[in-house]
Amino acid sequence: MDNSFYQLLLDEIRKAFPKNALMVNALAEILLIEKGAVYRRLRQEVPFTFNEIAVIAKHLRISLDNMIGIDTQRTIPLQSRLPDFISPQEEDYNMFDFYIKFLQSIDHQNDNSETVSITNILPLELFTDFQSLFSFYLFIWNFHYNNEKIKPFSQISTTPKMEQLLNGLSTEMKKFKKTCFVFDSRVFRLIIEDVKYFHEIRLIEKEEVLKIKEDLCSLLDYIEEIAITGQFKETGNSVNLYISDVDITTNYIFIEAKNIFLSVIRIFFLSTITSRDENMFTNMKKWINSLIKISTLITLTNERQRVIYFEKQRKIIDEL
Repeated sequence: MDNSFYQLLLDEIRKAFPKNALMVNALAEILLIEKGAVYRRLRQEVPFTFNEIAVIAKHLRISLDNMIGIDTQRTIPLQSRLPDFISPQEEDYNMFDFYIKFLQSIDHQNDNSETVSITNILPLELFTDFQSLFSFYLFIWNFHYNNEKIKPFSQISTTPKMEQLLNGLSTEMKKFKKTCFVFDSRVFRLIIEDVKYFHEIRLIEKEEVLKIKEDLCSLLDYIEEIAITGQFKETGNSVNLYISDVDITTNYIFIEAKNIFLSVIRIFFLSTITSRDENMFTNMKKWINSLIKISTLITLTNERQRVIYFEKQRKIIDEL
């Protein structure tokens, strides 16, 4: 096997697992071999077989095409995550389990660990603790993504395992030293309009609307506390909340830590497209920072704007 290709493969594997012990455990589990055999392959005493490389590439979503010589200046390897949230299969669970392990491997105590979200929908880490709101997002996803199997809100549920994984993902996202949210000013307005529409076409009953409204009120209280204190109450980690002065049409997230540069584009409400390409990360970060410059910070500052913002959102929610 070409040594340069092997080194590229090892580099891609190490990007997925900043901590060596987690990498060895994961590879042993993926390849169904002993840890000692994994160490021998990492030390290049024994090469990975072709089948093992294929299995690793599938599980870690490594682009072999990109590794073997496609012009990286012209192409960017992207990884789509399109799980079934209502009727998940084992591969859907594995996808989230791998991503959670990736987040757990990050050195969150590093002062440079940071995640920034530019969004016109509520970030996952903010709504998973609110059951009716959580179910509403599953309902929206199912309505658009499984439109041949449309279900009323009352029939929407996921498996306990998927719910546990999504809650685990939410927990891990709050462990970064610094978090920044840039909200489209219409975030709550868009939710309210969706709830109204689906109630009008009789997919959401009135009592269910009221439960969603109750969760939205509780969530708004939670977000306002974040804006006042500048931190997640669960972890004490720093949070900045901005309100964009322009409409946000695409949802972007970047994750940065020691030797980690991850770009995320959120699609279909709950799914994502990700890339570990550093050039894409740099460009996305520039784009996000340009949006931050034309947004209003309401965390630990601008008390008047903060009060006005949350009073306005409560009036919007009261329309339900």
